[in-house]
Amino acid sequence: MEPAAPYTSFDQEAQICAHCGYCQAVCPTYAAIGWESAGPRGRMTIATEGLRGDGFPDEAAQRIYECTLCGHCREACATRIDTLAAWLEARRRLADRGALERLPLGRLRDNLRQAHNVTGDPAENRLMWQADLEHADPGLNGRAGAEIVYFVGCVTGLYGQGHPIAQAATEIFRAAGLNFTTLGSAEWCCGFPYLGLGLPAEAAAVARHNLAAVQSLGARTIVASCPSCFHMWRDVYPDLLAAPIGLEVLHASELAARLLAEDRIELAPRPLRVTYHDPCDLGRNSGVYDAPRAVLRAIPGVELVEMADTRENALCCGGGGNLEAVNPALVAEIAARRIAQAVETGATILVTPCQQCKRTLAAAARKARARLKVLDLNEIVRQAMAV
Repeated sequence: MEPAAPYTSFDQEAQICAHCGYCQAVCPTYAAIGWESAGPRGRMTIATEGLRGDGFPDEAAQRIYECTLCGHCREACATRIDTLAAWLEARRRLADRGALERLPLGRLRDNLRQAHNVTGDPAENRLMWQADLEHADPGLNGRAGAEIVYFVGCVTGLYGQGHPIAQAATEIFRAAGLNFTTLGSAEWCCGFPYLGLGLPAEAAAVARHNLAAVQSLGARTIVASCPSCFHMWRDVYPDLLAAPIGLEVLHASELAARLLAEDRIELAPRPLRVTYHDPCDLGRNSGVYDAPRAVLRAIPGVELVEMADTRENALCCGGGGNLEAVNPALVAEIAARRIAQAVETGATILVTPCQQCKRTLAAAARKARARLKVLDLNEIVRQAMAV
């Protein structure tokens, strides 16, 4: 499919929609719910009619917020509408009408405003993952003069399931001899949840804070293990701030691929059959497909077996778009479809370079009693490191 055309406005894009239904066939929420209102074509109709007047039923607003923002409908759109931009504009207009107060989204918004993270935890809790590091590093937080800032992210830093990802990433960086640090408790949420809520001005304020914090350390590169954080820093911050950020931005998988190509880290044999899940914000929404696969293929003994739907056609895990705050049961249904595809490969390990994908897919694997372990890419690399 050709790239989407330049975005104009929701009202104009809605007039372009041919209601052909190609988007329905790839929509994860439509596949789970089955109602026309749950798919992109239905959402386009609902939003077009609802945003013209003053009223907007809560049931209709929920359908708009049940989108995972996976971008698959944009890939499938025959008229090349940037549907992702359309859903974000629709959410902005709904937020202006008080939808966050009526839907179960006010708590997420308040957490972001008050604690600058998705959980509402105090800022010092962002450091908890460091307690179990193999190698203590007194300069790990806010060290001026570091060349690289590792942007940890809310889910990786504040959820226990994400801690091993940050620990593995920092051990990889240390083994490669990188000069890196983190923002520590000065790190704020990247702002992606704000965009998903329909609050772009608040996302811009977050971008200004995070950029200033990095600039104060003199770093030249940002590395994120979270695809959404990576996408925000590389692709969205320049738009929000209306200026280049002046930093190299890498996803952890891109950095790992670079380090392996330069023989900066050594990997021992791991005789494993693995399959790989493309995160939506890393793949479809950022165009990074090859680096994670190159890393997996660089591990001696690893056999990579692809799922039926991969790369730009990969199924969503259900963890995006703030869906967990709106309809957690729907997240589980969407993730179950992807786990079924992973099981079909015969792999024993499902690898994904995303902490949120890891959470949703691991929960689905447990529920399905699948003999499948879910690991982040950083974790499998750390396990294979010959140190």
